[in-house]
Amino acid sequence: MKKLLLVTVLTVLCNIISKNAQAQVFEKGQKNFNIGVGLGYGLGANASVDVAISDLLSVGVVGAFSTRSYGYVLSNYRVTYIGVGGRVAAHVGKYLKEVGINEDKLDPYVGAVGGFRAVRYNDAYSSYYGGTRAGIMLGGFVGARYYFKEKMAVYAEGGFPYSTVGISFKF
Repeated sequence: MKKLLLVTVLTVLCNIISKNAQAQVFEKGQKNFNIGVGLGYGLGANASVDVAISDLLSVGVVGAFSTRSYGYVLSNYRVTYIGVGGRVAAHVGKYLKEVGINEDKLDPYVGAVGGFRAVRYNDAYSSYYGGTRAGIMLGGFVGARYYFKEKMAVYAEGGFPYSTVGISFKF
């Protein structure tokens, strides 16, 4: 709920600041670099690059880091996750006009992510809970970019294994 409120506030502020921004709808050949903060398996940071292979689909790579600490009476336990992988998204902004929504600045999308993740467990008081594990990372997301300048947008993605809010640069 806090993320939704933050995204709403950012969107309204960007709309007020940049009434004359001329962003373009998602199109073939477009490239975006996204960087954000969010929640996955704890508080973390995400970065991704997407390339539009058509007016509907983009493919890209993603990297994410998150960490979480648990403090109990006799232990100090930390879990750290690092994930890297590929992503694919279907951008549905061009269909918004059909339902009466202006899509000039909004790029909504839905997608999937797959790759590799490493997990490090660390307990300061015991070696029983320590160690590193690795495995496959699979998930999905729903997101949107709102362009407040021609090549700059705020974005939010909700999904699994990571949800994030941040800034996106078109190049």
